[in-house]
Amino acid sequence: MERLNECMVATTGWLPARMALAVISWFGFINLYMVRINLSVIIVAMVRRNSSTFTAPCLPPLNTSFYGESVESLTDKTTLPNDGMEGEMEWSETVQGQVLGGFYYGYVFSQIIGGRLAEMYGARWVFGGSILAGGVSAFLSPVSARLHYGVLIAVRAAQGFCQGVSWPSMHALISRWFPPQERPRFVGMVYFATSLSTAVTLPLCGVIIDAYGWPAAFYLTGCFSILWCVCWFTFMYNTPSEHPRISHNELEYITTAAEKSGTCNQRSGWAVPWRRMFSSLPVWAIIISGVGSNWGISLFYSLLPTYIKNILGFSIKANGALSSLPFLSRYVGAIVSSILGDYLTSTGRLSVLASRRIFSVIALMGPAAMLLVVTYIGCNWMATMALMCVCLFCNGAVSASIMVNHVDIAPTLQALSSGSTTRWGV
Repeated sequence: MERLNECMVATTGWLPARMALAVISWFGFINLYMVRINLSVIIVAMVRRNSSTFTAPCLPPLNTSFYGESVESLTDKTTLPNDGMEGEMEWSETVQGQVLGGFYYGYVFSQIIGGRLAEMYGARWVFGGSILAGGVSAFLSPVSARLHYGVLIAVRAAQGFCQGVSWPSMHALISRWFPPQERPRFVGMVYFATSLSTAVTLPLCGVIIDAYGWPAAFYLTGCFSILWCVCWFTFMYNTPSEHPRISHNELEYITTAAEKSGTCNQRSGWAVPWRRMFSSLPVWAIIISGVGSNWGISLFYSLLPTYIKNILGFSIKANGALSSLPFLSRYVGAIVSSILGDYLTSTGRLSVLASRRIFSVIALMGPAAMLLVVTYIGCNWMATMALMCVCLFCNGAVSASIMVNHVDIAPTLQALSSGSTTRWGV
């Protein structure tokens, strides 16, 4: 271990420790979502349609590049061409919905404990363990699906429970490693690697499925997670003071900024102020807005590939590419919003409170407006996909609002001990 750290000092001494942490965390979120959303496109290839004459309400007009034959050669313009990717599972739409929802059955129960576990034991073990669990689940998924869909649901629920701690644990990590003015940028660049991961995973799975079959897509994404865990557990440290490579100037900078902002490292045994948390209007504002945003994005994660195949009528290879575009737009939106949010607050053009509110409106109302318009588009697939891209671009603004506001309003140890509630109103 010492030789590895010496090597890191020699080769990356120019890179600040918190930036190195951001890089490895970025790859962590890539893997976190690879094994989370891979099923969304894999299930399209796993499941056999009920009839060879399955019809899709829409077909892309004259879009020969997405099919192996000319659309005009079809005798029935509403019949989806057979792309050779009919699956082996005879699952109804209800069963498919239950399988896709399996992850969230477990995910919902471990959110609160994730942050607390990270405070007590450190994000190194909590965040790293969540991704390790995802990799193991990916390896178990093919055999589970072939045994019974109920077994796959159980595996996905266990994966969801283990990965539910990931986001809360990372909130605890950034409160210890990053000054407040850098947090929106960290959220935009690192947290939203999830959207970039989705944009990469969906077409990657489509290509792998087409070449090697759907089980290979599970195995490949699982391998990536395991390899990342080796790097994470080797080089990551819970706090700046524990890091053997951090410079004195960087450590002093992080510590001073944390003390000034009141978000200094907290003792793991400090009591959680449950009553004051759940009687705080800002906390409920974050909860409600977070539920709305996560509800919408979860529908995109779970059902967009199915929608593109069963409604718009695209093949598995085209499906992955089209499904990735809205999530790539969300990543760009997150980067733009986080940089703009940093600029507006650091230059004094907006207060932190005003910035968080404005970007929350963009993140929530923008997608709502775009999806309402989609309902009137009909079968214009190009307009539909364009609106979905704009929809998730707007939702990327959560990087400068909902995603970072958790840490903004967290009270300091001094505030808790004195009974002050000032910071709960930020």
